[in-house]
Amino acid sequence: MVQKYVTIVTGASRGIGKGIALRLAKEGHELMLFGRDKTALEKVNKEVRVLGVKTEMFLGDAVDPKFVNESVSDIIKTYGRVDHLINNAGMGILKKFVDSNLDEFKKQIDVNLYGVYNFTKAVIDNMIANRKGSIINISSLAGKNAFVGGTIYGATKHALMGFTKSLMLEVREYNIRVAAICPGSVNTDFFIDKDIKPDLDRILRPEDVAEAVVTIINLPIRALISEIDIRPTNPK
Repeated sequence: MVQKYVTIVTGASRGIGKGIALRLAKEGHELMLFGRDKTALEKVNKEVRVLGVKTEMFLGDAVDPKFVNESVSDIIKTYGRVDHLINNAGMGILKKFVDSNLDEFKKQIDVNLYGVYNFTKAVIDNMIANRKGSIINISSLAGKNAFVGGTIYGATKHALMGFTKSLMLEVREYNIRVAAICPGSVNTDFFIDKDIKPDLDRILRPEDVAEAVVTIINLPIRALISEIDIRPTNPK
C-alpha cells in the first residue's frame, strides 16, 4: 500500500491556499487545512473531501504560537509525521510609504513572517528526525522586485526570501527541501480593496501556483527546485 503524504496548508480558506488544497487532494495527500474563516474553511474542506482524501480542519491564527504548536503536535501524534508544509497564509497592504502607518507594517510582519516562523518551527524537528520533508513558502515577485506602493509589503516578502534561502542551506543535509514560489498577480480577492487593478482575465489563477507546488513535491528526493518565479505570460 502506498503511504499517503500528510500535508499542512495554511491560509487554506480561499484563493491560492484553496487552489493548492484542491490540487494536492487530487494527488492523494491527507490534508491538514488551517485558516481563520470558519465558514470558508468548512466549504473548502467539503470540496476537498469530495475528492476522496482525508482532511482535518484547524481554525485559528498562524501568528499564535500556542495554537500552531498544539495543532501540529496533535497532527504528529495522530499521523506520526508531517511530510509537507505549505506556508501560504499571508496578507498585503499596498500603499506608498508616506501613507502607511506602523500598525499596517506590523500586521504584515505578523502574518507574512511570524506565521511562517511558527509553522516551520513546529514541524522542523519531526522532519529532521524522519530525514525528509518539504517546506514551501508562497512568497511573491514583490519579494524580489520593487514597485510603487509596495514598500512595506515588499519588505516582508524580501525578508521571507532571505528566511527561505538560508533555511534551505541549513536543513538540506536531512533531505528536507525548502523552496519559495514567487507568483506575480493572481486572480484572488487580494485586489478587492487595492488601488492596483490588474486585468483579472489575463493574470495568474490559484491553480497555476498549485501546479508549481506539485512540481516541487513530485521531484525525486535527490532534486530540489529552491525557487520558482511564476508570472502571467501576457498580462496586457
